[in-house]
Amino acid sequence: MKIIKTIFFIPISIIKLFKKGFYTLSLFLSRGFYFYLEKLFTLLGKIFPFKFIHNLVDYFNRMKEQPNHIVSLIIWFLCLLYLFDTFHINNTVYTEEAFVEGVKPKKQVQEEAPKSIILNKEFNLYRIYGKYSIEDINFDHLKEKNAQTVAWIIVENTNINYPVVQTTDNDYYLTHSFDSAPSTGGWPFIDYRNDNFNDKNTIFYGHNLLNETSFGGIKKVISNGKDTRIIVLTSDGKKRIYKVFSGYTIEPETYYLQTDFNDDNDYQTFLDTLVQRNKMSINVPVTTSNQIITLSTCTNDNKGRSVIHAKLVTTE
Repeated sequence: MKIIKTIFFIPISIIKLFKKGFYTLSLFLSRGFYFYLEKLFTLLGKIFPFKFIHNLVDYFNRMKEQPNHIVSLIIWFLCLLYLFDTFHINNTVYTEEAFVEGVKPKKQVQEEAPKSIILNKEFNLYRIYGKYSIEDINFDHLKEKNAQTVAWIIVENTNINYPVVQTTDNDYYLTHSFDSAPSTGGWPFIDYRNDNFNDKNTIFYGHNLLNETSFGGIKKVISNGKDTRIIVLTSDGKKRIYKVFSGYTIEPETYYLQTDFNDDNDYQTFLDTLVQRNKMSINVPVTTSNQIITLSTCTNDNKGRSVIHAKLVTTE
């Protein structure tokens, strides 16, 4: 019987000891926290003789002996810290359900990421690849890390300087990084409908991140309103130079996301519409003889889209 009582007594004693220690710590924190607030408002009370300041001094003096309040503050602080971690550590992404509304994605069974990629995951691939120069780009090396790598895109005067991927839908890379790890920052990708830059309109998507990584720099291109060059290196060894001819923000739609056109007249109407929407101080002519690329991301309020269009001017 004594053994049974001892067995039950030990955990109870540990709980009581932990409770007492936690109370003592909370009381210590409470006294320290409210002590400085009391002193601060005491000083303010001498400068500004308002009654509510003196009431606050009395309130803080009472709170010093009530550790339960400091526990509540700690809980609130941890909640705010968690929210900050959720929205900022992953580059603070303005998420959206899908970039291509009205375009039904093909079903895909995504292969599991190689263990070597998971084990060697970098902390922030946007920052790492963003420091690369053209001379550093090695598609053989990139394809070893992700076989779906199809190009590298560089947009002048922005942080956009990354490898670009393409898979069989427009969903996967909204929530996965270049190394296939889950990430709210996603990764820039090309529309699954596009065929190796052979289409009239090749579409790039990327999230709008507050630190202007991914496609967060698109809004900067539009607001600056100046001539901007885009370089696209493709895995087949070609270097394509594009010049921006239109930039604007618009409500979510599928019109500018067309990749196929009935004929040249249909394509010219499409191009004319894009030029008419332009909000940049540029005047770059574009005709049906030009292939174009479209870069699309969400706006800061996540209610619209920021879009730039550029025409191919040379291929090396």
